[in-house]
Amino acid sequence: MKINTQRLVELLGSEEAAQRFVQMFLEKLPEQTSILKNAMDMKDWETASNLAHTIKSQCRYLGLDQLADELQLLENNPASAERSTAILEQLNGLA
Repeated sequence: MKINTQRLVELLGSEEAAQRFVQMFLEKLPEQTSILKNAMDMKDWETASNLAHTIKSQCRYLGLDQLADELQLLENNPASAERSTAILEQLNGLA
C-alpha cells in the first residue's frame, strides 16, 4: 500500500505542506490504531466508529482508497466488521 500525495498537493497547494500532513499522519497513526483496537476489544462501538471515520478521511487524502473503503465499512457497523483484524494490520503496516 503506497501513499499518494497528489490529492494533498492539490488541496494544500504545495508538496511541502503535503509532506507535513503525511508526517503528522504517520506520527499519530500508531496511537490511533491502538485506541481503535482497544475500542473494538472493549466493544465500544461508538468510539470505534468515530475513530474509523477519522482515519478513513485521512486515508482518502493520502490516496489509500481501498483502505478507506474498508474503514467506511468499519465505521458503519463496527460490531460486525469481519475484516477488522486485517484493517488494523494494514494500518500498522503504514506506521
